Amino acid sequence: MSSELESLKKRIDRLEAKEAVLSAFNRYLYCLDTGFGDDLIDCFTDDAVLDVPNFPGAGGDDLHFEGREQISPLYEPYGSREPTISGGHHSANIAVNVAADCNSAELSAYFMTSVTSGVQGGRYEGVLVPDDDGVWRWQTLSITSAWG
Repeated sequence: MSSELESLKKRIDRLEAKEAVLSAFNRYLYCLDTGFGDDLIDCFTDDAVLDVPNFPGAGGDDLHFEGREQISPLYEPYGSREPTISGGHHSANIAVNVAADCNSAELSAYFMTSVTSGVQGGRYEGVLVPDDDGVWRWQTLSITSAWG
């Protein structure tokens, strides 16, 4: 294959990976807002690390989880209700940086959530990887509540 075609193939692979990462992020947000708990936990790799500094529901404490088993209880309230659209996780300024080998991608985004008691916001920052089944999942995620 010519170097020009090889270069084009690499660029297309990275663009396809970026689209897959954006889809994975949107799936995560959709599952949060609709109550699909099992699908929400499936957005993480088996050995994912989740950090939630300044968690509003924990009196401002920092939370740290390793693996789906530890992460699952945090998201339990989202999956314990009948699936429905409620609240809303809105994201903006999404940046995705796919590694040259397409084996990982860094994602950062601002978020705002609307609930009956008001609004809050912060940042998502993490790394997604394609899992054994080809689905991109969070390997690391930090959710920082910055206001509200």
